[in-house]
Amino acid sequence: MVRSGSTSTSARFVIESSKADESREPRVPWPWPVVVVVAAAAAILVQWLAFAGIIVPEWLASNGRSFPSILAAASSLWLSGHGVPVDIIGVHIGLIPLGLTCVSLLLGEEACRYGARVLWHRHDKRPARRHVGEAVALHTTIELLAAITMAAGATTTHWLAAMVGALLIGLCSGIVGACRGAHINPLSRLPHWARGLPKAVGATVAVCLAGGSAALAAALLVHADRVIHLHQQIGATGWGGFCLILLQLAWLPTMALWGTAWTMSPGFAFGTGTFVSPLGTHLGIVPALPVLGALPSNGPINPAACAWFAVPVVAAIVGGILIMRSLPEAGFEIGCGLGALSGLLSGFVLGALGSLSSGSLGDGRLSEVGTIMPATGGCAVGVLTLVTMLCGFVIGLSRRLRSEESRQGRAERRQERKKNHAVKAEKKARNRAVKKKAKAEQKAAVKREAEAKQDKVAPENAIAEPVDDEALGHDIYDSIQHNQDAPDDGETMDRP
Repeated sequence: MVRSGSTSTSARFVIESSKADESREPRVPWPWPVVVVVAAAAAILVQWLAFAGIIVPEWLASNGRSFPSILAAASSLWLSGHGVPVDIIGVHIGLIPLGLTCVSLLLGEEACRYGARVLWHRHDKRPARRHVGEAVALHTTIELLAAITMAAGATTTHWLAAMVGALLIGLCSGIVGACRGAHINPLSRLPHWARGLPKAVGATVAVCLAGGSAALAAALLVHADRVIHLHQQIGATGWGGFCLILLQLAWLPTMALWGTAWTMSPGFAFGTGTFVSPLGTHLGIVPALPVLGALPSNGPINPAACAWFAVPVVAAIVGGILIMRSLPEAGFEIGCGLGALSGLLSGFVLGALGSLSSGSLGDGRLSEVGTIMPATGGCAVGVLTLVTMLCGFVIGLSRRLRSEESRQGRAERRQERKKNHAVKAEKKARNRAVKKKAKAEQKAAVKREAEAKQDKVAPENAIAEPVDDEALGHDIYDSIQHNQDAPDDGETMDRP
């Protein structure tokens, strides 16, 4: 018992200590705008140095390249995560490695969160929203300046793509990080009916992405021998093999989106005039990249693969349930409207992600690679909207029926209580009448018994023995004489 108590005490101490550490102000003497700028610049510099560190061993192995080429290559890799096409070994690659994009978003979010945390403490834990907006603006500005600088260093001509990508990444990571650091919920100002939409849309998109990732993992497991064989055929060992693995990991989120499009039926393409879908596969010559060994073989529809069509249906049902849980009083009319809106927004988000996973891996036939748009976006919008709307309708209708049933049940129970009360009242009245009658009969019996007793006593009192008047007179005379002859006990009485 003592041991258990000590364990719980220590656990509580650890939790309280962690909370205290989170609320503690970072030990930086600089003003919070400087902290935001320095943190954003540090996040970008760390990422760029990591890319440069990957390229340095290859630069040392090749004596013909100059040192500035390392800087340009690192800048090109950083820009590729922002949607800027790059040239690798003479191949024009326009397919965005979304793994690098995710790294930029995470680092930027943590940097802005740290700066907003300092802002939160410096303003007595109640910063104004304009200060949070200033932190986001500073973070986005640093991201834009870094994109311009690296575009100039990489001598790329895609200035617009670099600036748009930096703007989007800076705004997304900055808003999320600043709101987390300043403890502000940006969705709190939404109307009451719309507060459940972000959660429902996020859950729907998350389930779809999880299904696509599961489909990708299943394909890698099924075709693992082919993937290993391709890796061995390339013969990349040492640092080259490590860089090859990193390259495939950078495109892994992109391929997860391909898996999501595959569960939506239209699928994705890997070259002009090709498609990969549960309804069939038609591929041409595929580059010898190990991860591409997971692509299915050419052939018609696979009945077993059609089971993956359940992924968007399940995602839409989850979204419909969540949107209806946010409004417990909503009926089927509101359920249909909100369900349709949730499915529509989820489809738009998946369509935007699908467009990010489309690009090119060279010229010619490989100029069309990735999610087939706008077919995938249209299917996502249609399926998610329809199923979510039906789910909202069914839940709302069941609520209406339950409410009507409950009202009818309450009325029936009320009538039943009235009947029971009337039966009980009638039974009580009958019992009272029976008791009253029995009591009256008992009283009458007692009265009759008393009268009978009185009738018996009266004749007995009427028969008496005759009185001897002569004897009675003699007795009275004897008692008078006795009283006169008795002594007076020493007392004298004067007589006249």
